[in-house]
Amino acid sequence: MAQRFVLNETSYHGKGAIAEIANEVKGRGFKKCFVCSDPDLIKFNVTKKVTDILDNASIDYEIYSDIKANPTIENVQSGVSAFKASGADCIVAIGGGSSMDTAKAIGIIVKNPEFADVVSLEGVAPTKNKCVPIIAVPTTAGTAAEVTINYVITDAAKNRKMVCVDVHDIPVVAVVDPDMMSSIWICRILSKGVFI
Repeated sequence: MAQRFVLNETSYHGKGAIAEIANEVKGRGFKKCFVCSDPDLIKFNVTKKVTDILDNASIDYEIYSDIKANPTIENVQSGVSAFKASGADCIVAIGGGSSMDTAKAIGIIVKNPEFADVVSLEGVAPTKNKCVPIIAVPTTAGTAAEVTINYVITDAAKNRKMVCVDVHDIPVVAVVDPDMMSSIWICRILSKGVFI
């Protein structure tokens, strides 16, 4: 029996790897990035490490941060509306699984609008189109959301999590830079009001 492996197109690993984001955006002909990142990462300037690179390369972007630790259907739907209004043609997902999961769901629905209710994406959804191209920049180790074909969205009305599996949602680029991970724990500690 044949085994199927679905991999992203390109992965960068190592200190300073985030510098390649600008090259990937320009090399792929993207004009504007929709940056998905959670409020804490923005507050503590982790997201800024990437937006500074975009600024220095004169790449236009818009930030979307309506992302909860367990992203909800509403987070995704407002993200879809924000993406459409932004005029962006790619997504840069910065953060842990939550930011990347939100980005995947947004990207899938933009290209497969028949799944706009989000609930119909649960399980293995029969989407036909690849999602909006995603460049995934993890700030945590362990979720592997930057290189996998699944994501989790919370149905708050039913108080349950939906696991969505879709070969069309895998990010085209993963950028694994230890500098993006080294500051995240301090951010989380500070956001909880704990000082060390």
